Amino acid sequence: MLMKLTYLLLAGLTNGSVYGLIGLSLSVIYGSSRVINFAQGEFVMLGAMSAVLFMVSFSLPWPIAAAAMLAVVVIAALGLDYGIYRPLVRRKAAPLTIMIGTLAGAIVVYGLAFLLWGPDQRYVPPILSLDPVRLGFLITNLQQISLILVFLVFLLLTWFILYRTRFGLSVRATGVDPRVALLMGIRSERIVQFSFIFSASISGIAGMLVGPLLGGHVGMGLLLTVKGFMAAILGGLGSPFAAAAGGIAIGMMEALMAGYGTSLYAEPAIFVLILLMLIVRPYGLLGDYEAERR
Repeated sequence: MLMKLTYLLLAGLTNGSVYGLIGLSLSVIYGSSRVINFAQGEFVMLGAMSAVLFMVSFSLPWPIAAAAMLAVVVIAALGLDYGIYRPLVRRKAAPLTIMIGTLAGAIVVYGLAFLLWGPDQRYVPPILSLDPVRLGFLITNLQQISLILVFLVFLLLTWFILYRTRFGLSVRATGVDPRVALLMGIRSERIVQFSFIFSASISGIAGMLVGPLLGGHVGMGLLLTVKGFMAAILGGLGSPFAAAAGGIAIGMMEALMAGYGTSLYAEPAIFVLILLMLIVRPYGLLGDYEAERR
């Protein structure tokens, strides 16, 4: 009984690490632009499918393939920034309009990926070995461990950038009021651009690591966007770390419900939990109160 619970918690931690990274990415962009990027899951898809392209089709070693994958997701992030975000901001579009624009961007990325890779699920080669590794009475693999470690590394890196650097102070100031930040000499557009690139890189790396465990598919981005958004709402969209914690919580709930019940009821139960939580704490379980800006 205890062994089964431990395995379920490990599986939940693995899936939750992916959801947490996406939630963290969504929160980073929201913190600098007050916009939710509904194309975030597509960066995870690009990470997984780029691994297929560079490691299988072109037979590149994984370090070069990883660099090429990062180039792909950064180009996609810049396209989202220059092609959707900046033009809409310059036309003084409402945040909801910009969010719909990111959804349109996600559809474009999905369409291009569909033309390139087709509808079939693809084998994503692992960076590390998938051979069983025993940790005490647990059996896992290096790819799974690396995913959890990368989640922790990006948590620490995000904390360091936001709270221990002058640049991080500029990022947070831009999120509070971009106009005042501009008057103080902070180039808000560059800050938002960094947020898009940083978040895309996080999601791309997550995709390259989780692809060998779940398989690569051009349609995987939509589901992961929803899971990452759920994580951010549950934990607190205003804090990257609360959003990441929300991802871990969702991963754990999914695993436990699948292990002791049925996975069919996992997502409805999570939605009900989020609804009840929003009634009690509108800013998330760990989210701080955010004063309305007029």
